[in-house]
Amino acid sequence: MIIYVVRHGKTHQNELGLVQGIKEYDLTDKGINDTRELMPLVSNLGIDVVYSSPLKRAIDTAKILTDNKLPINIDDRIIERDWGFNEGMAISDVDTVNCWNIHLNTNDNKIEKIQDVMDRVSSFLEDIKIKYSDKKVLIVTHSAISRVIYYLLNPIPEDGDLSKIEIPNLRIIEYEY
Repeated sequence: MIIYVVRHGKTHQNELGLVQGIKEYDLTDKGINDTRELMPLVSNLGIDVVYSSPLKRAIDTAKILTDNKLPINIDDRIIERDWGFNEGMAISDVDTVNCWNIHLNTNDNKIEKIQDVMDRVSSFLEDIKIKYSDKKVLIVTHSAISRVIYYLLNPIPEDGDLSKIEIPNLRIIEYEY
C-alpha cells in the first residue's frame, strides 16, 4: 500500500504561529489557493481512497485536492492532537521538547499524551492496511498526526524527542506501508 500524508492548507492560526488543536479553524484565502495549486499533482498520483480528519480545515483541503471527485472518509483517529490549555498560545511559548518526548509522555496543561496519539494513529494505519493493502491512500490531516505517522513508520530517536521534524502545510509525504 502507498499512503500519501498531507497536512491541511494554511489557516490564520498557522500564519500567526499559534497552536491549533481540536478547535475548528477555516483555511485562509492563501490556504485555499495553495491547495488548488497542489490539486494537479495529487490528481496524477492515482489515489484510490481518501481519508480526512473530521476538522473542517482538513476536510476542505481534501475536497479541494481531490476536486470533489472521490468520496472522503472521515476518521476521528486522525484528528489533530488535543493541545489542552496550549490551544491558541504562541507555539514559541509551548515547551515543545517536553510535550513531544515519547519517554516523558506528559500531559502538562491537559495536552493529549503523545503515546495516546500514537496508539490511535497506529490503530488507524493498521485498519487501512488491512482494507486497502493494494491501494493508494491519501490521508489529509494535521501537523501532529503527520509527525506521528512519520515516527510510526520510521525509527524513533533514542532520546525520544519527536519534535525534530517539521511538517509544513500541504507537504505531501509518501510512504510504502
